[in-house]
Amino acid sequence: MSINQKTPKFPCIDCHTDCCKEYTIFVNAHDVHRLSNGLNSKPETFLELIGAKDYSLGIKVEEGLVDLALKQNNGGCKFLEETDDVFRCTVNDFKPGVCKSYPFEMKNGKLSQMSDILCPTDWDLNGFKEMMMPHLKKDELEWKFYDVLVREWNSKHEGESLSKFLKFMLNQVELSLKVQ
Repeated sequence: MSINQKTPKFPCIDCHTDCCKEYTIFVNAHDVHRLSNGLNSKPETFLELIGAKDYSLGIKVEEGLVDLALKQNNGGCKFLEETDDVFRCTVNDFKPGVCKSYPFEMKNGKLSQMSDILCPTDWDLNGFKEMMMPHLKKDELEWKFYDVLVREWNSKHEGESLSKFLKFMLNQVELSLKVQ
């Protein structure tokens, strides 16, 4: 990083986006809200139901015990597009929090690089600390909100349709955003 630069170069610029091809992208309520608004589209057009990883946090709908993830297309995220032999995210301005934070995580309140990543390079933690810490904290709060929302749904509406859950979820996000 030169003296004139405030933030280091993003290694993603030279990457072949293996993370977008290899991982299932699980989403929370705020992610779905941002994508729905950004795409001006219903969640059903971009969400895929995955069998719940954690029974206690899975969404109990008539379709089964599920988690929400982004649909896949041609072996990668639905929103990954190839142009001139380079893959890039088509929803970058409102992509899910997990995508924004990759390959970082918080450990004991400090920024760290995930241990098992697909990145071809190590990231400069000091250079990205100022930018990533607020985002990681926000993402953590959004997942906690989502966990509470799913527990509330499961205790009051278990077995109702996915479309009812999605309406409930988006309504709860809207209400929370009005309070902030």
